[in-house]
Amino acid sequence: MPPRLLPFLLLLAIAILLSTSVHAGEPTRPGEHWAMSIYNENDKFAGTDQHYTNAVKVTVLSKDLREYAHSEVVAEYFPWMIPVIEQAPFVNDPNKTRNIAFSFGNEIYTPIDVKASERIQDDRPYAGWTYASLALHAKNANRLDTFETTLGIVGPSAHSDIIQNEFHKLIDTFPSEGWNNQLRDEPGIMLSWQRRIRHEYPLGSSQWSADLIPHLGVTVGNVLTYANMGGQVRLGYNLPQDFGVSPIQTGSTVATPTEANDPRLSGGWGFNVFAGADGRAVARNIFLDGNTFRQSHRVDKIPFVADLYGGASLFWDRWTLTYTHVYRTREFSEQKDGQVFGSFNLSVTF
Repeated sequence: MPPRLLPFLLLLAIAILLSTSVHAGEPTRPGEHWAMSIYNENDKFAGTDQHYTNAVKVTVLSKDLREYAHSEVVAEYFPWMIPVIEQAPFVNDPNKTRNIAFSFGNEIYTPIDVKASERIQDDRPYAGWTYASLALHAKNANRLDTFETTLGIVGPSAHSDIIQNEFHKLIDTFPSEGWNNQLRDEPGIMLSWQRRIRHEYPLGSSQWSADLIPHLGVTVGNVLTYANMGGQVRLGYNLPQDFGVSPIQTGSTVATPTEANDPRLSGGWGFNVFAGADGRAVARNIFLDGNTFRQSHRVDKIPFVADLYGGASLFWDRWTLTYTHVYRTREFSEQKDGQVFGSFNLSVTF
């Protein structure tokens, strides 16, 4: 997605919000639904406070863009946006649903010894990353393509030091003392594409089924540059018609229905267990390589990293709660062991 499209997509997101209203009765097709998803990832679930130590992310996903190309609000207040919507990738494909996703989040990275105030040369830098992203989703029942632009700030202006230490104060634990050594301020930009393909396998005539969701993608930017691939397997009762839930990463999916028979559209309930993996060939990771244009603390990045994860989802009516336990392999040479962290995701379709 070219960076110059970002202002247009931001305005589109505003128009989407302005044109949303609550209707009585049940929507009749998946394209008429919004979704919101809230993530929290933290290594406290593994009893540690180090490395990738905390992240939050909130995503709002619009309903089908076709709903807005002829919206009265857009036609009256943003008429120039109609050709922008109609010319966006995949918008005129009648077999796909197109959505705009807006996300914002914060990530926190620290060394192991957070009580030390001096720089720890053989451990990763302190770093914070606060960002906003805008993505175009194009999907049908079996395939999802996500094109995402992310803008943000790494460094003191991300305010991750304040977020972490105020939270530590709230839970009455010691502060992290080394934030004066964090990476310097640097604007960040990333462009990413992710593709997910879903294969469903009914188990007899019951409401039990399984699916396989392989994925691949690429992300380019001064914060992260990598190629990735992997997959997820799910087994469950009333399995939702979507593309699963992954740990926070560029191009992360939001669980919205792709078919009218999705149980969340009929007030149903269900659950599933899942396991997955994601492997990355990493060319750049600012949180390990340090600042791009100035001297800063850095460590020796390992170019190949993998996430192995498993978890469970429970949904009732429009609500879905998911917990994922993640093992991440070593990311830099000085790191002694891999890292374990937990990920909670709460999403609602409306």
